[in-house]
Amino acid sequence: MKNISNKFIKNLFLRGFCVFLFLLSINLNAQENINERKLLKQARKSLLKEKYKDAQEKYLKLVNAAPTNSIYNFEAGLSYFFSTHERGKSTPLFEAAIENLEEDTIPEMYYYLGKSYQLNSAFEKSSNTFTKFDPYINYGKKAGDELKNEIIEETNYNENGLKYSSEIDPNIKITNIGNQVNTIDREYAPVLHKSENILLFTSRRKINGNKLDKSDLLPYEDIYVAKQTENGWVMVTDQNEIKKYLPANVNTKKHDASITYSLDEKTLFTYKKDAIWKSTFDGSSWSSLEKLDDNVNASKFNVPSVTLTADGNTVFFVSEKKDGIGGKDIYKSTKSSNGDWSEPIILSTNINSTKDEDAPYLTQDGKTLFFSSKGHSSIGGYDIFKSEFVNEEWSTPVNLGIPINSPSDDIYYTTDTEQKNGFFSSSREGGNGDMDLYAFSFDCDNLENTEIRGIAYNNKTKQPLIGKLTLTSKKDNKVVGTVTSNENGTFLLVTKPENEYSLSIEVDGFQKHTITINLPKQCEYYQQFSEIALEQVEIDSQYYQVATLRNSFFDVNSEIDNYKKTGPLETNTISSELPFVTDGDKEVLTLSRTIDPSNTKLNYTLISDTIKTEKPRETIAGAEIPSFEDIYFDFDKSNLKPESKKELNKIIDFLKSEKGKALNITVTGNTDGKRDMEFNKKLFARRNIPFTIEESEKRSKEYNVELSKKRANNTVKYLTSKGINKNKITINYNGEEKPVAPNTNEDGSDNPKNRAKNRRVSFS
Repeated sequence: MKNISNKFIKNLFLRGFCVFLFLLSINLNAQENINERKLLKQARKSLLKEKYKDAQEKYLKLVNAAPTNSIYNFEAGLSYFFSTHERGKSTPLFEAAIENLEEDTIPEMYYYLGKSYQLNSAFEKSSNTFTKFDPYINYGKKAGDELKNEIIEETNYNENGLKYSSEIDPNIKITNIGNQVNTIDREYAPVLHKSENILLFTSRRKINGNKLDKSDLLPYEDIYVAKQTENGWVMVTDQNEIKKYLPANVNTKKHDASITYSLDEKTLFTYKKDAIWKSTFDGSSWSSLEKLDDNVNASKFNVPSVTLTADGNTVFFVSEKKDGIGGKDIYKSTKSSNGDWSEPIILSTNINSTKDEDAPYLTQDGKTLFFSSKGHSSIGGYDIFKSEFVNEEWSTPVNLGIPINSPSDDIYYTTDTEQKNGFFSSSREGGNGDMDLYAFSFDCDNLENTEIRGIAYNNKTKQPLIGKLTLTSKKDNKVVGTVTSNENGTFLLVTKPENEYSLSIEVDGFQKHTITINLPKQCEYYQQFSEIALEQVEIDSQYYQVATLRNSFFDVNSEIDNYKKTGPLETNTISSELPFVTDGDKEVLTLSRTIDPSNTKLNYTLISDTIKTEKPRETIAGAEIPSFEDIYFDFDKSNLKPESKKELNKIIDFLKSEKGKALNITVTGNTDGKRDMEFNKKLFARRNIPFTIEESEKRSKEYNVELSKKRANNTVKYLTSKGINKNKITINYNGEEKPVAPNTNEDGSDNPKNRAKNRRVSFS
């Protein structure tokens, strides 16, 4: 994975270097300091032999001695540019070389400055510099045409870089896993052992006198193990511990690289001898490595990267073949029932481009493929992409963008099961060396505190509730805040998000009520709005208190502005659905309901809690109102019983008292809804009306409305006969529509006791 050292660029460097030698021979004739000449000769020797660290030290001495010398600055820049570490430091040296150039223009300087800007993510500067280089390209010849194509490609990288720079997700965190694992050499191909938080990786580090690969003069690959501790990622050196994750003697004298674990982490795939091998874990030790069959490991294939489906029956791997789309491509092979692998099938051009693809990684559900590519919409070198499997085809890949990708190589993406955290390798600027291991997280840092703004009110009367609210963390049962709602029922609590809390409310006229709320994690600040509605209800002669909590998260001012700008809902529509949304002529939104402009619906999380209570006692101006019992009637009757008059006399006394004289009363009649089908048939016959079930039902309901009205009217007649002003009384009648108890049992049989409870008049 050599960095920016392909044959084309090397040739460009050598052509320019010959020009520099000629110019420098003229320049140095004027130099009197023989040590400068000697030091330059030594620096060039180190540069040509790719001993970049040594060359940098010598060139920097020359630059310090002659800061305006274009040749010193340019060649010093090359010593950084062609190295594998701190390549971005070439930029100020190239800038100084161009700035101080006095005689003939050396066009190659613009090329290298453009590349160095790109390495430092200065994409616009890079493209502008390539534009200055363009007039010097010798068109019409092979080398010139190749160079022009190279510049077009670099400019495309810059355009992509500018696009992704404007789309950076601030919640993505990238971290170098540290110099206890990463070295000046190459570390790559991370393999996560998810159950143990262990990381296998491959490195070409210089240790223990390991031999060099003659093709690139770098040490052969070996597999290493790291683990996460309180002090960060550290190397695992205990051989007994290493054997838990790797077969014995996995590293040989040649190339050995980590590839992947199976889903159950009981099979490990590694790379050696240009082939894929596997080892299985029996619970105590790993088996000897076994080579996969030739359909995957044919000698003509190059297969350093592999990923498998969860069932282990399909493998995706990298191969460079004559019938490929271009460079390295991604293929797949399927295991047959006898364990053999099928002939490889190349993935479509949605995945494979005319450039190299490498390092496929398939998610556990098999629906998302991550891979690295030098094509598609890369911003330079390998970039990491993802593609979704939709309708039996891989979708057009999407670049993961900055900061996951950089102008350098970004490759070997792997993630945890939730796809929130993972690792990859990168040769980006700022690393420890040639290529480092990086951790990423799509999970943002939680805010220390957020606000819960809310309102408490009586759900029946829509009046605000003034009382104490207490917020308690359920994790440690500690009270984190206590406030009192104001005269408008509103309150403010401050606490940490991403936690579960108990919120209790204590107000006059209600029992203390506690309800559980969850505050989600917050990456960016927003308020939670909580609307608490309390009410007391009667069901089957039992009394209950219901707390309803509506939670939502939004910025009040922006939401109101949104209503005015986009108009998904008219203000009067909001007002009709929400209490407390207006304050005189001023629009306010104090409740916890948001609007989704796409469907113009109010959206919130609804939580409801019910507790059993005693029959509520109403209050007015702080004074308790006596509890008045319902009065009851015989079947199909509306005349008052003697015991009913006793209860009505209590109401009369209260309404005439100091506490009650300012009050009005509502009298509501009800019936039990019993049916007499035979009676209806006879009645319809007498009236010459055709009998149907529907008409019978309609007649019974209408009859019961009239009966409930008679019961309410007879009750009011008694009250007014005792001196209660008729204007203080409101009459309601429900017919059979609002029973307090079921008229029938679960098996459908009649329930006379409950029916008697429904033949009533109630008071409020």
